Amino acid sequence: MRKEIVMGTVLLLPLLAAAADFTPLGLKPGLWESTVNMKTSGSPMANIPPEQRSQMEAAMANMPPERRAQMEAMMAGRGQPTVTKVCMTKESMSKALDFGAQQRKNCQVKVVSSSSTSQQVEMECAMDNNKLTGTMTFEALSPVSGRATIQMSQDGVQKMNMTVNTRYLGPDCGDVKPR
Repeated sequence: MRKEIVMGTVLLLPLLAAAADFTPLGLKPGLWESTVNMKTSGSPMANIPPEQRSQMEAAMANMPPERRAQMEAMMAGRGQPTVTKVCMTKESMSKALDFGAQQRKNCQVKVVSSSSTSQQVEMECAMDNNKLTGTMTFEALSPVSGRATIQMSQDGVQKMNMTVNTRYLGPDCGDVKPR
């Protein structure tokens, strides 16, 4: 019994150390506006096989309405910037930025580095027979502005590069639900 407790503690130490190393970004809680620019290379969206297209539609059907509208706007924009508003609470800012990946059971997020001015995260999502991997680096330029770069790859073929510029709008989120 004692041996099992010691082994369990030893196995948990790296997890506790990783959690202790996390430092939240030095940003103000409240309403934020994000402008997303996305570029893709590899297989264009229009050439997605019908089976994969139906899988994407099914995955989008399971998204919260706000997130689904965001995805549809980005896909419809074909490279046009997408502007969204996000409510960031103290609680949500105490976790790694992951653009909702941790809410999906098929995604894993790993914080590579974190400080009050920068955060790097690796993400991996499995969707049916497809694998989406990538990294996100977020820089807090000041307590009221930030910039992220995101590089994602689907099955090593289609690549997506995104830049996200954020700015603080104020402490009141109005009717925007917290992230």
